[in-house]
Amino acid sequence: MNKKLEILYKASYIAFLSALIFIATYFIKVPYFNNSGYFNLSDGLIIFTSIYFGPVVGFFSSIIATSLADFLSGFIMCIPFTIFAKGIESILSFLIFKLLFKRKLVKYIALYLSFVPMVLTYFIFYLTLYNFDFLISYIYSLFDIIQGVIGVSFSIVIYLTFDHINVKYRYKYLLN
Repeated sequence: MNKKLEILYKASYIAFLSALIFIATYFIKVPYFNNSGYFNLSDGLIIFTSIYFGPVVGFFSSIIATSLADFLSGFIMCIPFTIFAKGIESILSFLIFKLLFKRKLVKYIALYLSFVPMVLTYFIFYLTLYNFDFLISYIYSLFDIIQGVIGVSFSIVIYLTFDHINVKYRYKYLLN
């Protein structure tokens, strides 16, 4: 495949997957109490995108979609934390999956580590937002942990479903 066509494929996947992740983030959400955040399904699609289409597509589609969702939800102050959290989550999930690709069960179990930086990043955000009140920050972080566990489980189900479909463009280093 020539370079221009590969760039076009990546750009179109980033655009499509950004829209899909945005829908899962903005429209399918449950607000936390006190309206200071919300539970969503973005993590599942971010992890799936990263392990199926590669780190570039996963990174850019995740930060574009979740930043736009934060902006439109009125959580503008969250955007820098979201960019960092979701960007690291996408890269880490790809690296875990790539390094453990040959190990059937271990790669899926290890994916549950990929949302840990997201929880820690938002914990720091909650601490600064609530003037270092550890109890409130801890409670909100528990919701983030639940979101991460559900997201990873969701991404594994999607990956196993798509893994049996022959797609022309997949991340070339995962195919053997």
